Amino acid sequence: MRISVIIPTYNERENILVLLDTLKRAVSKVQQHTFSYVIVDDNSPDGTGATIAAYQKKHKDVFLLSGKKEGLGKALLRGLVYAATKLHADILAQMDADLSHDPRSFPQFIEAIDSGADMAVGSRYIPGGSIPENWGTHRKIFSIVGNSIVRFGLGYSHVHDWTGGYRAYKKSFFEKIQDELSSYSGYVFQIAFLHKILKLHANVSEVPIQFTDRRYGKSKIAPSEYIRNVLYYVGSERSKAFMTSSFLKFLVVGGFGFVVNAVVLKVFHESVGVSPILANLIGATLAIFSNFNLNNIWTFKERKVKSPVEYVLKLIQFYFTSAFGVILIQTGTIYFGIAFFGKEGYFLYFLIGTALLLVWNYVFYSLVIWKKH
Repeated sequence: MRISVIIPTYNERENILVLLDTLKRAVSKVQQHTFSYVIVDDNSPDGTGATIAAYQKKHKDVFLLSGKKEGLGKALLRGLVYAATKLHADILAQMDADLSHDPRSFPQFIEAIDSGADMAVGSRYIPGGSIPENWGTHRKIFSIVGNSIVRFGLGYSHVHDWTGGYRAYKKSFFEKIQDELSSYSGYVFQIAFLHKILKLHANVSEVPIQFTDRRYGKSKIAPSEYIRNVLYYVGSERSKAFMTSSFLKFLVVGGFGFVVNAVVLKVFHESVGVSPILANLIGATLAIFSNFNLNNIWTFKERKVKSPVEYVLKLIQFYFTSAFGVILIQTGTIYFGIAFFGKEGYFLYFLIGTALLLVWNYVFYSLVIWKKH
């Protein structure tokens, strides 16, 4: 297969030739693959582009793309598109130009792809991987905590290293997410790329890497901007997931049922003179019927109850389940609230019981009433 390695550069004249020579030696014994190297230089003022141009004269598998400085994400995307469309690569790879990624480890990434992975990610946080020992405590904490926020914030904790740029993946997966990547210009590109790949249910394998500090040049990352962008990405993605989740729809349906229940409770108790407990049971009965139908046609529409017989059976099951919660949790809370704190706070007890009931209902409905087959 054809493999292209994309290496973004900006003022890496002292590192890039060492990287390329070492990388070429590392893959020289890899069988059944051909390699090309795409250097994406952002018009480095130190002459990185000219150094590569001279190197190209003896190395026809090296390609140089020059352009204005727009950030790491834009540079990577430019190189990936070129490798996919012009070089017709089957596998795309990326690594940093500053020698912090050991090029001698690259064959392990290709081996992972050959073994069935859709994407191989270099990881500093699994057995065999490491971060520099000479890093200060604050930098180590920054790195570990930052990755943990992304891992658990996005809900894919089985992948340990989200911010590193040492990776290889099949072109077919890149093509599926290519259009979504254009809005990420900085380092958050790495996080967004991996996140979108995982949402496609890609088989992601981790390769342990020993990350080292650069020997020449300066780091391009701006910590405050990076932290802000990472937190924004994680927060916005979690918000999107919540806004489209069945739980949000469940809350809307429950909110409507709550209004029905509350209005009936108020009217029957304060206008008709029925006791709060009986008034709540009447309101809950009407709210349950409303909730069942709205949940069936909206919240769990992909698991919708269709046949008349199944509808009746599920409605009965729904009533018994909901009645259990209403009687034991919601009405029970009202009962004990009145018993211990007095009748005056009955509506507050109703609100507390409703909150507890909400959790019970969602769990039971999604696992039993509209369970996935």
